[in-house]
Amino acid sequence: MEHVISDIPWARRLKLRHLEVFLLLTSYGSLTAAATAMHMTQPAVSHWLKDLEDLVGTQLLVRGRQMRLTETGEALRRHAERMLGDVRRTNEELEAIRTGKAGQLHVGTVLAAAPVLLPKAIARLQRETTRVTVSVREDTFDQLLEQLEKHELDVIVGRLSDRTLRLGLPCEILVEDPICVVCGPQHPLVSRPAPSWHDASSFPWIMPAAGTPMRVRLEAAFAEHDLPVPEPAVESVSILANQMLFREGPYLGIVAASVARHFQALGLMAVIALPTIVRGAPVGILWRQHKPNAVTQRLLAVLREEAKAILHGGLMDQAL
Repeated sequence: MEHVISDIPWARRLKLRHLEVFLLLTSYGSLTAAATAMHMTQPAVSHWLKDLEDLVGTQLLVRGRQMRLTETGEALRRHAERMLGDVRRTNEELEAIRTGKAGQLHVGTVLAAAPVLLPKAIARLQRETTRVTVSVREDTFDQLLEQLEKHELDVIVGRLSDRTLRLGLPCEILVEDPICVVCGPQHPLVSRPAPSWHDASSFPWIMPAAGTPMRVRLEAAFAEHDLPVPEPAVESVSILANQMLFREGPYLGIVAASVARHFQALGLMAVIALPTIVRGAPVGILWRQHKPNAVTQRLLAVLREEAKAILHGGLMDQAL
C-alpha cells in the first residue's frame, strides 16, 4: 500500500528537524552559520546531520570550509524542500478549515506578463469564494519555477516559453500578447513619422536580463533587421523603475502590448510604432499538481474565463 512505509526502515525515525537542519546546512554551507540561524550549538547541528546520514545510510554533505552536497544529498535536498513546503501548505489548509476560510493561494507572476488579467481573476475569485486569501509573489520566471518546485507556489501566471512548455509541468496557454517598444511621452522618436529599428538602436535601452524570454525576442528582432543588439544601459523588469527612467532620459524598453496601452492611456508611456511587432511568448498558467485543491482549481477556471472575456470583448487594446 502506498500509504504504508514500513518497508522503508529509516522513514519512521525521520523527523522534520532532520530536514530543517539539513536544508539550512545546504543553504549556508557551514556549521557555524547554520547553528547561528537555528539558535543551536555547532555540536547539536553536527549531531542532527550525523543522525540523518546514519538513517539514510550514506554521506549527504562533504565537510570542509564550505560544505558541498553529495549526489545523494542533492537528491534529498530536492525532496526535503518539497516535503517541508507541503507541511507548510498542509498547515495553512487545516488552519483555513479551522477558521472557516475557503483556503489560501500562493500565486507567482512576472508583473509585465498579466498586469490586469491576474488582478481581475483574483477580485472575481474573492467575490465568488468568500474568505479566500491570495498571496502574490513577483519575481523572475526562473525564480518562480524554483518556488513552484519547492511547493511554495500553487500557480504561476506568466509568459510560457518553448523551454517552459517542455518542462513537463501541468500548464496551459491562455492568450497571445505581443511585445511593444516603449519610452517616455517626450522621447524624440515619438514625433518621428516612421521610426525604424536602426533609429531605435541609437538610444539607450532598458532590457530584461539576458536569457529571459522577452530579452531573447528583442534580440531576435534586431537580428531580423541585420542590426547588432545594443548593449543595455539598464537591466530591469520593474515597471515602476522603468517608467521613472523614461521620465528622466531618452530610454527605450519593452513591455507587453497590454501593459503599454494601459500606461499610454495614463500618459506615462508612449509606444514606438516600429515596422515589425515583436512577438512575445504566450501568456499562460502553470501549476504544481495534476489534481490541485478546490480553491486552486477555481482560480485556474477564473483565469481562463477572464482571458476569454478579454479576447472576446475586444479588450486587448485596453489591457490583459
